[in-house]
Amino acid sequence: MQIKVKNITHTFSPKSPWEFTALKDVSAEFKDGEYVGIIGSTGSGKTTFIEHLNGLLRPTIGEIEWIFFDTNPKTKEKELVSEVYNSKKNKIKKVRPIRKRIGIAFQFAEYQLFKATIKEDIAFGPIAYGMSKEEAYKKAEEALELVGLKSEYLERSPFELSGGQKRRVALAGLLAMDPDFLIVDEPTSGLDPQGVVEILDILTDLNKKGKTIINVSHDLDKILERSHRVLLFKKGELILDGSPYQVLNDVKLLKDNNLQPPKILEFVHELRERGLPIGEIHSMEELVDEINRIRKERGK
Repeated sequence: MQIKVKNITHTFSPKSPWEFTALKDVSAEFKDGEYVGIIGSTGSGKTTFIEHLNGLLRPTIGEIEWIFFDTNPKTKEKELVSEVYNSKKNKIKKVRPIRKRIGIAFQFAEYQLFKATIKEDIAFGPIAYGMSKEEAYKKAEEALELVGLKSEYLERSPFELSGGQKRRVALAGLLAMDPDFLIVDEPTSGLDPQGVVEILDILTDLNKKGKTIINVSHDLDKILERSHRVLLFKKGELILDGSPYQVLNDVKLLKDNNLQPPKILEFVHELRERGLPIGEIHSMEELVDEINRIRKERGK
């Protein structure tokens, strides 16, 4: 699946005293298998942007194109489909297939849990899209396994779980729909350090299995370590789309946008000032390897 966003602008309450433009002329593309980090200060337009990616919001100006395989109702064969929305067309014909393929977990996704059992909660989406209960419950068990919880949890109430476990169940509800894209808004917010690692490991594993992950986060160390690409938003504009190192190694740019640079890169800058010729680093493991390499070269 691909998503092509072309010069979109979104204005809330246009032509009213409350008019506010949240996005301004934003263009970006997303392809199968990417892990994309989206960063920016509060109010920069990140959440408004991701709500356009599965048609929850429609741009005031500009165009969004979704390219994916869908089943032809007449021939029952899979065919490549291009669905385009723009302000002139003003309608998305295949909105249900698009939303099935692009799941969004908003911040504190566990607040979306509402059924008596975990099984019912996870199966709710597939059933709403026409799947039989039996098949949906099977999907629920498979999705629960993907987020690292055993099938014995299926009959439990979601409200008995820890915060991290609830977050996993909320993700399982999206995964039961078998989306191509999984978009998560601050997925580790409010979790303890162990819960943070567990959720991020799940997302990384899903990405390795072929799902596109779009992660909106303020945790720039984790964005640096896990992402393939980073988008930086400022006051509704996409000001940079580049590699994690390119975006997050620019300390001045980050501080100008009220963002705290990754701690690992701040430490690397200090080491360089002390004369260590350290190359491009994304994680503590890479830094340890780099220091060991330098020590060997210097014969220490």
